[in-house]
Amino acid sequence: MTASENCDIFSTAPQKYEAGNAFYGSAYGPANDSPGGGAVRAIDPLTGQLKWEYQHISYSASGLLSTAGGLVFTGDAQGNFILLDANSGNVLWHFLAGGEIHSAPIAFAVDGKEYVVIAAGTALFAFGLP
Repeated sequence: MTASENCDIFSTAPQKYEAGNAFYGSAYGPANDSPGGGAVRAIDPLTGQLKWEYQHISYSASGLLSTAGGLVFTGDAQGNFILLDANSGNVLWHFLAGGEIHSAPIAFAVDGKEYVVIAAGTALFAFGLP
């Protein structure tokens, strides 16, 4: 599971509408000076115990992709596309995509060849799996 640990304060203060920008109809901001953080956590479904945790260097809103082959793909706000070992949480590989990653990776196969795709910023990256 992905975990995002941030603290914001929402208020009823009016927000000015600006075309092309997010509009929430109110105001919000950080509750403290902490930049927040994110993590990928593996939790045993039978016991509820934490098996391992991978700490992102910053906030992460990326989804996860796990495979039957024991891989977990994730991303972060710095544009890192990261491959973790599902059993240990160890980093197996990473790629600096150059744009924030806020989406979940997807996997597909064509003619028996497997691929993983991730959107980062305004780019889309596809990687062939061996």
